[in-house]
Amino acid sequence: MQERDINAYVDVYTVHSFEDIMVKFRRQKVLEIMHKYQPKKILEVGCGLDSIFNYYKKFEKAVIVEPAKEFYNKAVSSCTNNIYIYNEFIENCIDKISNENFDFILVSSLLHEVLEPYNFLSALVKLMKQETIMHINVPNAESFHLLWAVESGLLNKIGTLTETSKSLQQNTTFTLSSLCQFVEKLGFSVEEKGSYFMKPFNHAKMQQCMTNGLIDENLLLGLYSLSKYFPENGAEIYVNCRIK
Repeated sequence: MQERDINAYVDVYTVHSFEDIMVKFRRQKVLEIMHKYQPKKILEVGCGLDSIFNYYKKFEKAVIVEPAKEFYNKAVSSCTNNIYIYNEFIENCIDKISNENFDFILVSSLLHEVLEPYNFLSALVKLMKQETIMHINVPNAESFHLLWAVESGLLNKIGTLTETSKSLQQNTTFTLSSLCQFVEKLGFSVEEKGSYFMKPFNHAKMQQCMTNGLIDENLLLGLYSLSKYFPENGAEIYVNCRIK
């Protein structure tokens, strides 16, 4: 299986400044869901610069699988006991962790980046029990800011990869509907779905608004909550699913 250029991804990922803000709201949504399900044995597939286990502590055992050496080293230095960390692609790690009996698998901001998403999720199915919840979140191809860009003639059509997306090695675009259809084809049932954070502009313009003081913390919090009025048009979408 062809693999992404992880070193190039790390270099680009770390310079997208508004992405830091999106990471915080993405984590907020993940934590809301984890506190709801109260999982005890958890797999985090790709931890990035800041593992969820720096924030969620109600686990008995946790596993992180992170292929990027820099992110792996950061996780090793910051994570506590009962967390086992592998510096590998998840596809190469299945056999090592197949007996862990996970009750929650976190696939955060990743599915859209892998080259073969069907094969990727098919591998993860091997780690699931009937009661295991898998949480998946990805950027939304029908985010308000992208719909506005299409209507303004800045993008040709919904689902077009933007330059920011390409620089972050994103390969697939999803709408909430297509994400649900994708996981259902793999035999999952969707327990919950939705979107979060209404984003008016792209990352660069959002950062410019922050720098110029046009958007402050209160307005960011409002944008996060605003998606309840537009459940399919937040900047990012998610599904919580189980195997049937």
